Amino acid sequence: MLINRYLRQFAYLCSGLCLVHANVLAQGNPADIEATNELLPLSWEELTELEVSSLARQEQTVKDSPAAAFVITSEDIRRSGATSLPEVLRMVPGMNVAKINAWNWAVSARGFNDLYANKLQVMIDGRSIYDPLISGVYWGQQNPSLPDIERIEVLRGPSGSLWGANAVNGTINIITRSARDTQGGLLNAGGGTEERGFGGIRYGQKLSESTFLRGTISTMVRDASIDLAGQQDTHDTGDTETANFRLDSQLSAQDKLMLEANVSRYRLGGYYIGKTSTNAPLWQNDDFGRDGVTGSLQGNWSHRTDSGHDWRLNMAFTQTEWQLAVNRMSRSHYDLDFQHTLPAIIDNHKLMWGVNYQNISDSFDNTLTLGFEPEQLTQHNVGVFLQDQIGLTDDLTLTLGNRVEHFTFTGWETEPNARLLWTPNKQHSLWAAVSRAVVLPNRAQHSIRLFKQIPDTNRFFEAKANPDMLTENLLAYELGWRWQVSTSLDIDSALFYNIYDRMQGTKFTSVTYNNPTYGNIKQATVANYRQVDSYGLELALNYRVNHDWRLQASYSANQFSVNYDKNQPWFRDPLTEEHFNPQHNLSLRSLYNLTSEIELDAWARYVDEVYIDRRSIPAYISLDLRLGWHPHKNLELSISGQNLLDDQHPEFSDVLYIPVASQIQRGYLAQISWHF
Repeated sequence: MLINRYLRQFAYLCSGLCLVHANVLAQGNPADIEATNELLPLSWEELTELEVSSLARQEQTVKDSPAAAFVITSEDIRRSGATSLPEVLRMVPGMNVAKINAWNWAVSARGFNDLYANKLQVMIDGRSIYDPLISGVYWGQQNPSLPDIERIEVLRGPSGSLWGANAVNGTINIITRSARDTQGGLLNAGGGTEERGFGGIRYGQKLSESTFLRGTISTMVRDASIDLAGQQDTHDTGDTETANFRLDSQLSAQDKLMLEANVSRYRLGGYYIGKTSTNAPLWQNDDFGRDGVTGSLQGNWSHRTDSGHDWRLNMAFTQTEWQLAVNRMSRSHYDLDFQHTLPAIIDNHKLMWGVNYQNISDSFDNTLTLGFEPEQLTQHNVGVFLQDQIGLTDDLTLTLGNRVEHFTFTGWETEPNARLLWTPNKQHSLWAAVSRAVVLPNRAQHSIRLFKQIPDTNRFFEAKANPDMLTENLLAYELGWRWQVSTSLDIDSALFYNIYDRMQGTKFTSVTYNNPTYGNIKQATVANYRQVDSYGLELALNYRVNHDWRLQASYSANQFSVNYDKNQPWFRDPLTEEHFNPQHNLSLRSLYNLTSEIELDAWARYVDEVYIDRRSIPAYISLDLRLGWHPHKNLELSISGQNLLDDQHPEFSDVLYIPVASQIQRGYLAQISWHF
């Protein structure tokens, strides 16, 4: 019955597109039709020649980067049929992406995947969206309009010397299109079985010969997921509305200015944490989810002097207000970042330095279930970095860098790295790196008090924070090789060996106390208990079969070795690192232009088995298909099917914070995009 319902909905979508097709053909002019082969994503050679800014805090090509770099272009995003950022990140080798329910994702690089994965720095136009409360990203709160994204730059491995604490296993910078490049209007809309409705309107206006303004309003409504029995939904339906404004101005021949404002409203339903009460029932699940607003204002000013000095000043302010079933939070986050790139004052040396300051003030309304002590706190974090890029020979470059930071929670930390790049010819480039990076303890680890029922039992526990938490440390060794085998085939590979020290872990203490209402209450606390080693391989292959057909494949393997007592009363799985992360991931994308107007894209993924919260999540293979049509150069229509190989499957679980597990269902959707 479920399949029949989906097939009927899919047929309705196809009928709707055919109706639009007929109208367009009736009105269209053949001269206005744009060949789809002009839209085929860039070849690997073109991709590696792209100049990106996140990899070294300055313009640099991927090919010249001594790091595991990957770029997702706007064409990759468009032809994926994806409607959210985490879906797009599945393209990147070495990224672990798992959907927990309609709005919550586990996203990490090189393992340690979790709802609150804490080793990935994520930015939008240089503004961090890393949440200092949980050391992760609330992906459900981040819903930028995907057509506004120019590219996503992904750097796997440590980059703490440039981007600071928490840029440990990866750094992602989402670059949006400039206002200058988005003049005129864009209307996009769509809907389907799981993505119930989404769309937005964008309009850009030229204010003067050198100043441009753009505004975008977008929305998203999602259906609920289904429970593990496949019988009932998990109440995680919800909707978001986002408004974004960007101004770009060439103030003079030497000065550029970018201002950006963003407001996002989100109502993300679903079971989250639950409620403890002093009256019966003492414990109950609650599907309120999260209801909140996040607003940000950021600016970037760059200046180049006559003598060749480059100055760049970034300022950002983010205000976040949200409510759970029983708790409220308010937080203000200020960020000031300055960097200075010097001209070549010494032969073969390229020097850059900078400073960064963060001020984070938050306030919580404490309840019996969840509280923070103190309720209000302000953090001051400051850092200074220096990097020297040294041309040892014509084909050998050494990069040395270090960042020294002072944090409110842990005091002084240092994050040095050394990188060597050898490009013996145009076909090969090899690189090696040794880096140290740190994960800063978050506000929850320092201040949380969580009192709730132990999952799947009738007993209660109290989890207490540890104000003496230290940073987690990483010492990473990396090797990489980029090989242009032929004009149509390229291979990018990376090997890594990571040593993690002072890893966080939560376990029950020997303290148990009796309460006349709740009985014997166990106590748990977090500390730097664990040591973990990991090693792995990442491969990306790009093959252009012919002018109209391109294949992209990626494979990653990850292994862990833990060095701690597995017999301790760990709160969660005693082998978290080994069990939470799939050992093997495989992705294969095909982008094919059937005709000059029609695109057929396919994306298959294999994800290995994981074991979470004493529950096995089997390995799965998923398949997405997309059919796109350009009846006019300004009009695009597409239909997509997602997760086509089964009705539903689970991808991840977190019973501590999301007590009702969900499965991800097969979905169909149709999209329309019109430039005017």
